[in-house]
Amino acid sequence: MLNKNDILSSMLDEIRIVRHLATKVPAGGLEYRPTEGQRTTLEVLRYLAFCAMGGATSMIDGNWDGYREWSASTESISGEEIPAALDRQEEGLKELFGNLSDEDFANKTAKHPLGHELSLGRALLEVPLKWMVGYRMQLFLYIKSAGNGEIGTANCWGGIDMPKPAASE
Repeated sequence: MLNKNDILSSMLDEIRIVRHLATKVPAGGLEYRPTEGQRTTLEVLRYLAFCAMGGATSMIDGNWDGYREWSASTESISGEEIPAALDRQEEGLKELFGNLSDEDFANKTAKHPLGHELSLGRALLEVPLKWMVGYRMQLFLYIKSAGNGEIGTANCWGGIDMPKPAASE
């Protein structure tokens, strides 16, 4: 059975991976947009800098006010400001989950954005955590498409550079 600390740890790990991927955006890659109507790399990063906190706040509070506030806080930040925004989200999640009782996590209900009700614990998994995973993958693909062919599976799923094999003598 997952508990609130498991969900929080997973969200924090997603933030760590996004922080790593943000360092892999090639020159000019923040403006990359696969097609008209899709987000740019910078817009995906802005979204990832708030979506876990915005979604978690909304699931816990039962309204979307917190989501809108967190969204507004990142809508015009620059690429250089992404790490600080990720730090704010990380600290906000720690505080939010620290104030969440185990009883509420297990027994409170939350409304999914599509309208159905879930236990709060499951809602935190289904909404903000899955958003982080999905958009982190989108960020990874944007970075590759924008020209960084050096990144791979370890960057996307582990938030690390794959160690280079030792040169044989």
